[in-house]
Amino acid sequence: MAIDTFAEHGESGPEPDDSRLRAQASAALERLLRDHPAIAGEIRAAVRAHIHLRELAGRARQATEVEQEADQHKATLAARLDPADRRILGFVAGAALVAALVVLDVIPLNWAAQAFGLNPAGTWLVTLILAVASIGAMLGFEVTRGHPRRRGVLAAVIAAGYLALLGLRTVFLTTVAGDSYPVAFLQSALLTAISAGLVLCGSVVLARTRPFSLSRACAAARRARQAAAAAHDAQTQAAETLQRHIGGIRQMLLPWALGPAAPAGVDRARWAATIEDAIRALYPTP
Repeated sequence: MAIDTFAEHGESGPEPDDSRLRAQASAALERLLRDHPAIAGEIRAAVRAHIHLRELAGRARQATEVEQEADQHKATLAARLDPADRRILGFVAGAALVAALVVLDVIPLNWAAQAFGLNPAGTWLVTLILAVASIGAMLGFEVTRGHPRRRGVLAAVIAAGYLALLGLRTVFLTTVAGDSYPVAFLQSALLTAISAGLVLCGSVVLARTRPFSLSRACAAARRARQAAAAAHDAQTQAAETLQRHIGGIRQMLLPWALGPAAPAGVDRARWAATIEDAIRALYPTP
């Protein structure tokens, strides 16, 4: 087995004028590897482990770059769409909560729609219209955020609509159901307050919900962060595997390295150091 340097290891070898001594150490190791195939097999395993480590290191660097790009994109969108960092809900979660509030609002709105005295199909049509109006009110509060005058006008229109529903429901209960005026008014006020409260809750949820683009950027940054962490973990495991192979090679070679007598004119410490350099050249170091 020829002794070649499989990778740049960044270690300082013998000085140029020691090339003859290094050649003698390499020849000695060459004979050992020829006589002991198990050691050569361990060295080949170390080379494969090093190649695998280099591949994983490249993937880790690439994953880190992707993570940095995703974080930068997220920060840019956040600075433009959520500078106060108050939107804590993802787009899907916020939309699901708003949908749940609208579904809950259908019940009092259906009771309010009965005040129009229509047939069941007409009542449900009015309920649908009122539900759409509730969604529009939620979105309107969100759109007019930061515009006090527009929000004031919108609040006045919504309040007028709820007062109209309150009056219609009160009249319906007093004329059709035969309830007394105070009882009918309390029931109508309760239904109106529930519906208005659900609309306000929906507005609050929308105020804490990220826009779709920002939510998608946050999700991409989270996935990139997880991928980078997994890549670095894999790189660490590969480095540990390579170190185990290197440790096995040292256990097999270093005891032998102290056995051969040093060449004439070379002290034993210098010969051991040269043997160590020759051993290091057999396998890549991390």
